[in-house]
Amino acid sequence: MPGRLPGLLAEAGIDREDVHTVVLTHLHEDHTGWASDAAGQPFFPRARYVVQRAETAALDRADAVWSWVVEPLRAAGRLHEVDGGHRLRPGLTLLPTPGHTPGHQSVLVEQPGRPDVLVTGDVLVHAVQLANPAVAYAHERDPEVARTTREELLARAVDRGAVLATAHLSRPFVDPPAR
Repeated sequence: MPGRLPGLLAEAGIDREDVHTVVLTHLHEDHTGWASDAAGQPFFPRARYVVQRAETAALDRADAVWSWVVEPLRAAGRLHEVDGGHRLRPGLTLLPTPGHTPGHQSVLVEQPGRPDVLVTGDVLVHAVQLANPAVAYAHERDPEVARTTREELLARAVDRGAVLATAHLSRPFVDPPAR
């Protein structure tokens, strides 16, 4: 929630020094909030911030995110760039999902005995894309690649019975239980 992360973490009993990994799905400012604090230091001082190398390579150096996210995290030794699929730890895998941006990534959370969760970043930005993945959105860098990515990610979710965790849909999307 905009502006509420510190308070919500405190309510949950999570100190920002205890956070060890932050996944940046992509480098748009609505997905990089709280990456650094007002002093330009990593907001989560002990965390590694994981982003696809293709994402940082494609970012315009004149973009404000470069100076207030990428540079400070690099300077602090906290930015970790990966290439392609990457297992953060058992049950937590980064999946390249390009199209919205060149290095966009999603997160697959595998939970024994529970449905998988696919954290989609901006692969899906409107509910209509669930019914028709070909529907593009104005801020996709490569709409054709984004469409293919959506189709593949949705097929993967169906195959695995996964729950989608989306950033911009107004309500959680969960298939109704089978009867």
